Amino acid sequence: MKLGWLNAMFLLLMLSFQPFAASEPLPILEWCLDDLPEHHHYPDQGQPYGPTVDFMQEVAKVAGFKLRFSPNTPFARCLRLMAQGKTDLMVRLNSNPEREKVMFMLPYALANPEVLVIYKDSPDIQTVAELNRLNLMVIRGYTYNSNTINVVAKHPRSIEVSSLEAGLNMLMVNRGDAIVTTAEYALSITNSMPEFHQQFKLASLVFQEEDARYIHLAFSKASPHVHLKEQIAKAIATILADDGVYQSFHPLSVSPDHP
Repeated sequence: MKLGWLNAMFLLLMLSFQPFAASEPLPILEWCLDDLPEHHHYPDQGQPYGPTVDFMQEVAKVAGFKLRFSPNTPFARCLRLMAQGKTDLMVRLNSNPEREKVMFMLPYALANPEVLVIYKDSPDIQTVAELNRLNLMVIRGYTYNSNTINVVAKHPRSIEVSSLEAGLNMLMVNRGDAIVTTAEYALSITNSMPEFHQQFKLASLVFQEEDARYIHLAFSKASPHVHLKEQIAKAIATILADDGVYQSFHPLSVSPDHP
């Protein structure tokens, strides 16, 4: 009788402690990011903030992991860390075969068309024939859409520059005539640097892609958490399906992308 009473007490204690049993800790995935105006700001003090941060936190919540921010890291270095499996996630990336070798590219928003930025006093450019007479600058490492690549490949006077900022500086000293980027990316750079204010305009020629082109959440194939890929993809699909939630994160679809 006493043994039965002890067993009952033990069972009662086990049931009472069950809600407090230690749960499996959530995996921690690092998002490698820099400061990308209009998307996410990375202040010198404090945590990143902005619509992309809200989006990534929602992905983490739905997919079931904790999101950790990297230090403010240049874009090119983030790409190297992703290839090495030393960071897990990037966002707003264009896709290309080289990136697809080392990252899962999970689409979530339409990419912006590419345009020509020219100096404020320059004549307009309306056709590719007009463009072929000029010195055209393209950004090293930027992933352009296929239509733009076709134009650049045939261009007789293309110049490769290290960054959009470098190309804008060359426009100001007449060392180039036009640079290919997105309107929103150009706007974010010119707004953030006083010396560029009201110095440039957009040409009429726009490089439209025939097929829809997307930007992506990139997930390193060398990540120790690679098994979460399907959960992250499903989380993105869930967010996209809920239009109210999705729209709360956008300007995402109409503001600057990473190259």
